[in-house]
Amino acid sequence: MAADKRPATAAAPYIPAELIPDIARHLTTLQDFFSLRAACRSYRAALSPSRAVLASQPPHLLVPHHASSPRSLALVHLPRRRLLRFRSPVPHPFSTAVVASDGARVVTFDRFARELSVTHLLSGERVRVPDASFLFYRAVLAGDLVLLITPGWVHYCRLGDGRWRETCCRLGGGDGGLHMMVRMLAVNGVLYALLNTCQLAVAELRDDKLELKLLGGEVSDHVRNAWMESKDFTLGECAGEPLLIFKVSFKPEYKVFRWESGEQRWVRAMSLGRQTLFMSGNGFDAWLGPDLPGIRGDCIYEALPQAAGWSEYSLVDNTCELVTIEYQGAPELDSVRKQVWVLPSLY
Repeated sequence: MAADKRPATAAAPYIPAELIPDIARHLTTLQDFFSLRAACRSYRAALSPSRAVLASQPPHLLVPHHASSPRSLALVHLPRRRLLRFRSPVPHPFSTAVVASDGARVVTFDRFARELSVTHLLSGERVRVPDASFLFYRAVLAGDLVLLITPGWVHYCRLGDGRWRETCCRLGGGDGGLHMMVRMLAVNGVLYALLNTCQLAVAELRDDKLELKLLGGEVSDHVRNAWMESKDFTLGECAGEPLLIFKVSFKPEYKVFRWESGEQRWVRAMSLGRQTLFMSGNGFDAWLGPDLPGIRGDCIYEALPQAAGWSEYSLVDNTCELVTIEYQGAPELDSVRKQVWVLPSLY
């Protein structure tokens, strides 16, 4: 019987499943991460998404994608500046907007049905929260707490709750005026509120009520001057410290103040210690750093509202660069795109 002369096919080398998490820690695109996870069942079981295995993943911009059916959301890889093969279905694509993000979680809101959902983009887990039959202009995720903010008022519920709770968030000023809460943010487990006077307060939930405790006194002239020349201000965070961020009206410039807890006042920050801030039309999204590959330190990255892209503002030299990404399936140019930052490393 003649010998078989066909060339032998080399078997692909097998990598033990216990080594897969170590490999995943060095991957820098979600596309590679999910490809490795889909290789076999043992790899999938060993590679559950977690902060440890996603530590090297850079920020991504979540953008609408209308080329697929059903319409979905896609991710733009920030350092590589290109669209990834990632699709997250939107429950009601014509009426749903992303109104908040928290690492890899996003809050979507169907403005017609008044339905809110919290979706984890990496695990696919989706939690419905009670329908919002009231108007709000900001949404905040703080652990298992969802807060919907209107100046002076907040509706809040915990994931799994069946109803919203409403409370007034106002303080009587010593000048006889009324100081209202306009922003909220959780920093290291503490819920902070920013007042319309640029003062900072701690927000505490007690007996189904949210109470404000004012920190410090009146703001300084430096804060007032930045306030007067800005078109918007918001509450942010960097390295566990609250930030007050102003966006100047007449030029692409930001002024940042950090909270000095010892002196109980806002102090101008000329740098961020090589950390990086990420903002969107929904306000402050997150911070990262320092020294991340492809990410500039001491910068503010803000998602553009009407294009798939962002601005990169340097606090060191006050320069601003605009980056736009063109891709098939992008909405019309006159469409307002609700874009937020997704940071897998903050899983």
